[in-house]
Amino acid sequence: MRNYLGLGVLGAGIGAGLMFVLDPQMGKRRRAVFRDKTVSFRRQASAAIDKTARDLRNRTYGTVVAFKSGHIAQMRPSIFNANWPPAVRLIAGTAGGAIVAVGTAKKGVLGFVLGGIGVSAVTLAITNFSIRNLLSRVATMSETQKPEQRKGSTTEDFQARKGRRNAG
Repeated sequence: MRNYLGLGVLGAGIGAGLMFVLDPQMGKRRRAVFRDKTVSFRRQASAAIDKTARDLRNRTYGTVVAFKSGHIAQMRPSIFNANWPPAVRLIAGTAGGAIVAVGTAKKGVLGFVLGGIGVSAVTLAITNFSIRNLLSRVATMSETQKPEQRKGSTTEDFQARKGRRNAG
């Protein structure tokens, strides 16, 4: 019984999707919009892949030259930058995905920790979110200071500033 219910839901979903796309009144427009979005996505993906490939090639060449010349100690790893370049994002995302796969295969606490680290790496690679900026924001905000206790956030302070603005 359970298998038939799942197949029924799947069939209903496929049927509704076909009705949506093959609708005689709006179907032609929907297909055209879908085609345009697909072409746009393909162009953007192609440009991103090309950009990442060039960045990875240039970084590899620069690292090889730095090794040969003996200036490797003066290089600063890009992973410490606030925003990661495309090649570093690709490497971090791929490594994060591999760590998630290993964490999924492992069971227990180790698998959970590895999975969390991998998901974090993939998330950082996709969003290019700066951990450094987040930590600096957290460090500048006092932990004991609540949002309603911040300077200038009370109603009286707001009214006073509003009065000064209107007076001047």
